[in-house]
Amino acid sequence: MSRPGRSARLDTISTMHILLRLLLACAASLSSLAAAAPLRVVTSDIPPLAIANSPARPGALVDLVREMARRAEVEIQVEYVPWKRALFLVSTVPNTAIFPITRTPEREKVYRWLVPLHYERFVFIAEEGKTDVRNIAALKNKRIAILRGSVQMENLKRQGFTKLLETTTVQGGVRLVRTGIADAVFGDQDIISGTAHVFFPDMRYAISDPLVTTETWLGGSTDVSDAVASRLQAAMKGIVKDGTYARVLRSYGLKPPQ
Repeated sequence: MSRPGRSARLDTISTMHILLRLLLACAASLSSLAAAAPLRVVTSDIPPLAIANSPARPGALVDLVREMARRAEVEIQVEYVPWKRALFLVSTVPNTAIFPITRTPEREKVYRWLVPLHYERFVFIAEEGKTDVRNIAALKNKRIAILRGSVQMENLKRQGFTKLLETTTVQGGVRLVRTGIADAVFGDQDIISGTAHVFFPDMRYAISDPLVTTETWLGGSTDVSDAVASRLQAAMKGIVKDGTYARVLRSYGLKPPQ
Protein backbone atom coordinates (compact mmCIF):
# COMPACT_ATOMS: atom_id res chain seq x y z
CA MET A 1 0.00 0.00 0.00
CA SER A 2 1.45 3.39 -0.95
CA ARG A 3 1.81 6.18 1.60
CA PRO A 4 0.25 9.62 1.08
CA GLY A 5 2.63 12.02 -0.58
CA ARG A 6 3.87 15.29 0.89
CA SER A 7 1.35 17.26 -1.19
CA ALA A 8 -1.57 15.22 0.14
CA ARG A 9 -0.43 15.74 3.74
CA LEU A 10 -0.13 19.47 3.16
CA ASP A 11 -3.64 19.54 1.68
CA THR A 12 -4.97 17.74 4.78
CA ILE A 13 -3.25 20.18 7.15
CA SER A 14 -4.51 23.13 5.11
CA THR A 15 -8.07 21.78 5.24
CA MET A 16 -7.84 21.34 9.01
CA HIS A 17 -6.63 24.92 9.40
CA ILE A 18 -9.53 26.18 7.31
CA LEU A 19 -12.03 24.18 9.36
CA LEU A 20 -10.50 25.48 12.59
CA ARG A 21 -10.75 29.07 11.39
CA LEU A 22 -14.38 28.51 10.40
CA LEU A 23 -15.18 27.05 13.81
CA LEU A 24 -13.53 29.97 15.58
CA ALA A 25 -15.41 32.44 13.36
CA CYS A 26 -18.72 30.70 14.11
CA ALA A 27 -18.00 30.74 17.84
CA ALA A 28 -17.19 34.46 17.72
CA SER A 29 -20.33 35.12 15.71
CA LEU A 30 -22.50 33.23 18.19
CA SER A 31 -20.87 35.08 21.08
CA SER A 32 -21.59 38.41 19.40
CA LEU A 33 -25.20 37.45 18.80
CA ALA A 34 -25.63 36.43 22.43
CA ALA A 35 -24.12 39.71 23.59
CA ALA A 36 -26.42 41.67 21.28
CA ALA A 37 -29.58 39.81 22.33
CA PRO A 38 -32.06 41.74 24.50
CA LEU A 39 -31.92 41.08 28.23
CA ARG A 40 -34.92 38.88 28.98
CA VAL A 41 -36.70 40.30 32.05
CA VAL A 42 -39.35 38.14 33.71
CA THR A 43 -41.92 39.08 36.31
CA SER A 44 -45.48 38.09 37.28
CA ASP A 45 -48.92 39.69 37.19
CA ILE A 46 -48.64 41.47 40.57
CA PRO A 47 -50.49 44.80 40.42
CA PRO A 48 -49.59 47.55 40.99
CA LEU A 49 -45.89 46.60 40.62
CA ALA A 50 -46.36 44.65 37.37
CA ILE A 51 -49.65 44.46 35.49
CA ALA A 52 -50.07 41.97 32.65
CA ASN A 53 -52.18 42.85 29.59
CA SER A 54 -52.07 46.56 30.39
CA PRO A 55 -49.79 48.28 27.84
CA ALA A 56 -50.75 51.80 28.93
CA ARG A 57 -50.10 51.14 32.63
CA PRO A 58 -47.86 48.08 32.91
CA GLY A 59 -46.98 48.55 36.58
CA ALA A 60 -44.74 50.79 38.69
CA LEU A 61 -41.68 48.56 38.63
CA VAL A 62 -42.13 47.74 34.94
CA ASP A 63 -42.10 51.46 34.17
CA LEU A 64 -39.00 51.96 36.32
CA VAL A 65 -37.11 49.00 34.85
CA ARG A 66 -37.91 50.11 31.30
CA GLU A 67 -36.82 53.68 32.00
CA MET A 68 -33.65 52.45 33.68
CA ALA A 69 -32.86 50.22 30.69
CA ARG A 70 -33.55 53.06 28.25
CA ARG A 71 -31.13 55.38 30.03
CA ALA A 72 -28.53 52.61 30.35
CA GLU A 73 -28.93 51.75 26.64
CA VAL A 74 -29.65 48.14 27.54
CA GLU A 75 -32.27 46.51 25.32
CA ILE A 76 -34.76 44.47 27.35
CA GLN A 77 -37.80 42.29 26.74
CA VAL A 78 -40.28 42.10 29.63
CA GLU A 79 -42.38 38.94 30.05
CA TYR A 80 -45.12 38.10 32.55
CA VAL A 81 -45.03 34.47 33.73
CA PRO A 82 -46.06 32.61 36.91
CA TRP A 83 -43.59 33.39 39.71
CA LYS A 84 -42.27 29.85 40.09
CA ARG A 85 -41.50 29.78 36.37
CA ALA A 86 -39.84 33.19 36.58
CA LEU A 87 -37.49 31.85 39.26
CA PHE A 88 -36.74 28.80 37.12
CA LEU A 89 -35.98 30.88 34.03
CA VAL A 90 -33.55 33.27 35.70
CA SER A 91 -31.64 30.41 37.32
CA THR A 92 -31.35 28.32 34.12
CA VAL A 93 -31.48 30.63 31.08
CA PRO A 94 -28.53 32.95 30.31
CA ASN A 95 -29.02 36.70 29.87
CA THR A 96 -32.17 36.76 32.01
CA ALA A 97 -33.31 39.03 34.84
CA ILE A 98 -36.20 38.94 37.32
CA PHE A 99 -38.07 41.35 39.59
CA PRO A 100 -39.20 41.93 42.28
CA ILE A 101 -36.96 39.43 44.10
CA THR A 102 -35.91 39.39 47.75
CA ARG A 103 -32.19 39.18 48.45
CA THR A 104 -31.30 36.54 51.05
CA PRO A 105 -28.08 34.78 52.13
CA GLU A 106 -29.33 31.56 50.48
CA ARG A 107 -29.84 33.35 47.17
CA GLU A 108 -26.70 35.48 47.29
CA LYS A 109 -24.63 33.42 44.84
CA VAL A 110 -27.55 32.17 42.75
CA TYR A 111 -28.26 35.52 41.06
CA ARG A 112 -26.41 38.61 39.88
CA TRP A 113 -27.84 41.37 42.09
CA LEU A 114 -28.27 44.25 39.70
CA VAL A 115 -30.32 47.09 41.22
CA PRO A 116 -32.46 47.56 44.35
CA LEU A 117 -35.90 48.68 43.16
CA HIS A 118 -38.27 49.11 46.09
CA TYR A 119 -39.10 47.55 49.43
CA GLU A 120 -41.55 44.86 50.53
CA ARG A 121 -43.70 44.78 53.66
CA PHE A 122 -44.86 41.22 54.21
CA VAL A 123 -48.25 41.18 55.93
CA PHE A 124 -51.27 38.99 56.54
CA ILE A 125 -54.49 40.07 54.84
CA ALA A 126 -57.93 38.62 55.60
CA GLU A 127 -61.54 39.54 54.97
CA GLU A 128 -62.62 42.15 57.45
CA GLY A 129 -64.39 40.68 60.49
CA LYS A 130 -63.52 37.04 59.75
CA THR A 131 -59.91 36.54 60.92
CA ASP A 132 -57.97 38.62 63.43
CA VAL A 133 -54.74 39.30 61.55
CA ARG A 134 -53.30 41.19 64.54
CA ASN A 135 -53.11 37.96 66.56
CA ILE A 136 -49.99 36.40 65.01
CA ALA A 137 -49.93 33.53 67.52
CA ALA A 138 -53.46 32.48 66.57
CA LEU A 139 -52.66 32.76 62.86
CA LYS A 140 -50.13 29.93 63.23
CA ASN A 141 -53.08 27.52 63.42
CA LYS A 142 -54.95 29.13 60.52
CA ARG A 143 -54.89 28.31 56.81
CA ILE A 144 -52.52 30.79 55.17
CA ALA A 145 -52.30 31.22 51.40
CA ILE A 146 -48.85 32.10 50.06
CA LEU A 147 -47.35 32.45 46.59
CA ARG A 148 -45.47 29.37 45.41
CA GLY A 149 -41.75 30.10 45.28
CA SER A 150 -41.93 32.90 47.84
CA VAL A 151 -38.80 33.14 49.96
CA GLN A 152 -41.09 33.78 52.93
CA MET A 153 -42.43 30.22 52.80
CA GLU A 154 -39.54 28.85 54.85
CA ASN A 155 -39.65 31.87 57.13
CA LEU A 156 -43.25 31.11 58.10
CA LYS A 157 -42.47 27.43 58.60
CA ARG A 158 -39.62 28.32 60.95
CA GLN A 159 -42.02 30.46 62.97
CA GLY A 160 -44.49 27.60 63.41
CA PHE A 161 -47.02 28.14 60.62
CA THR A 162 -48.12 24.66 59.54
CA LYS A 163 -51.19 25.18 57.33
CA LEU A 164 -49.67 26.90 54.31
CA LEU A 165 -51.59 26.76 51.03
CA GLU A 166 -49.38 27.39 47.98
CA THR A 167 -50.84 29.29 45.03
CA THR A 168 -49.47 29.90 41.55
CA THR A 169 -50.63 33.53 41.53
CA VAL A 170 -51.33 36.26 44.08
CA GLN A 171 -54.83 36.49 42.64
CA GLY A 172 -55.32 32.82 43.50
CA GLY A 173 -54.31 33.47 47.10
CA VAL A 174 -56.80 36.31 47.49
CA ARG A 175 -59.48 34.13 45.89
CA LEU A 176 -58.84 31.39 48.48
CA VAL A 177 -59.49 33.95 51.20
CA ARG A 178 -62.60 35.25 49.46
CA THR A 179 -64.07 31.76 49.07
CA GLY A 180 -63.23 30.75 52.66
CA ILE A 181 -60.68 28.08 51.72
CA ALA A 182 -57.91 30.13 53.36
CA ASP A 183 -58.21 32.28 56.48
CA ALA A 184 -55.61 34.82 55.34
CA VAL A 185 -53.06 35.43 52.61
CA PHE A 186 -49.43 36.37 53.31
CA GLY A 187 -47.28 38.49 51.04
CA ASP A 188 -46.20 42.00 50.13
CA GLN A 189 -48.82 44.53 51.23
CA ASP A 190 -48.75 46.55 48.00
CA ILE A 191 -49.06 43.45 45.82
CA ILE A 192 -51.87 41.76 47.75
CA SER A 193 -53.93 44.91 48.29
CA GLY A 194 -53.35 45.95 44.67
CA THR A 195 -54.45 42.54 43.39
CA ALA A 196 -57.51 42.55 45.64
CA HIS A 197 -58.43 46.00 44.37
CA VAL A 198 -58.19 44.90 40.73
CA PHE A 199 -59.85 41.49 40.91
CA PHE A 200 -62.09 41.77 43.98
CA PRO A 201 -63.03 45.47 44.18
CA ASP A 202 -65.91 44.92 46.60
CA MET A 203 -63.79 42.97 49.11
CA ARG A 204 -63.18 44.67 52.44
CA TYR A 205 -60.06 43.42 54.15
CA ALA A 206 -57.93 43.82 57.26
CA ILE A 207 -54.13 44.09 57.16
CA SER A 208 -51.67 43.09 59.87
CA ASP A 209 -48.59 45.05 60.83
CA PRO A 210 -45.58 44.01 58.71
CA LEU A 211 -44.04 40.74 59.88
CA VAL A 212 -40.98 41.31 57.67
CA THR A 213 -39.72 44.35 55.74
CA THR A 214 -37.08 43.80 53.07
CA GLU A 215 -35.56 45.45 50.00
CA THR A 216 -36.67 44.09 46.64
CA TRP A 217 -34.32 43.83 43.66
CA LEU A 218 -33.84 43.41 39.96
CA GLY A 219 -31.79 40.21 39.94
CA GLY A 220 -30.10 38.59 36.99
CA SER A 221 -28.59 35.34 35.85
CA THR A 222 -24.96 35.08 36.92
CA ASP A 223 -23.67 35.70 33.38
CA VAL A 224 -24.97 39.29 33.21
CA SER A 225 -21.85 41.39 32.61
CA ASP A 226 -20.25 43.96 34.90
CA ALA A 227 -20.74 46.56 32.18
CA VAL A 228 -24.50 46.01 31.97
CA ALA A 229 -24.83 45.97 35.76
CA SER A 230 -22.85 49.21 36.09
CA ARG A 231 -24.90 51.01 33.45
CA LEU A 232 -28.18 49.94 35.05
CA GLN A 233 -27.01 51.04 38.50
CA ALA A 234 -25.91 54.42 37.19
CA ALA A 235 -29.25 54.86 35.42
CA MET A 236 -31.18 54.07 38.61
CA LYS A 237 -29.19 56.69 40.52
CA GLY A 238 -30.23 59.23 37.91
CA ILE A 239 -33.88 58.15 38.10
CA VAL A 240 -33.88 58.65 41.86
CA LYS A 241 -31.95 61.93 41.72
CA ASP A 242 -34.19 63.67 39.16
CA GLY A 243 -37.44 62.65 40.89
CA THR A 244 -38.61 60.14 38.28
CA TYR A 245 -38.51 57.29 40.81
CA ALA A 246 -40.85 58.98 43.29
CA ARG A 247 -43.12 60.27 40.52
CA VAL A 248 -43.61 56.81 39.00
CA LEU A 249 -44.38 55.20 42.36
CA ARG A 250 -46.89 57.89 43.27
CA SER A 251 -48.61 57.52 39.90
CA TYR A 252 -49.53 53.98 40.97
CA GLY A 253 -50.57 54.97 44.48
CA LEU A 254 -47.31 53.78 46.07
CA LYS A 255 -45.29 55.60 48.69
CA PRO A 256 -41.59 56.15 47.92
CA PRO A 257 -39.19 55.11 50.69
CA GLN A 258 -38.07 57.92 52.96
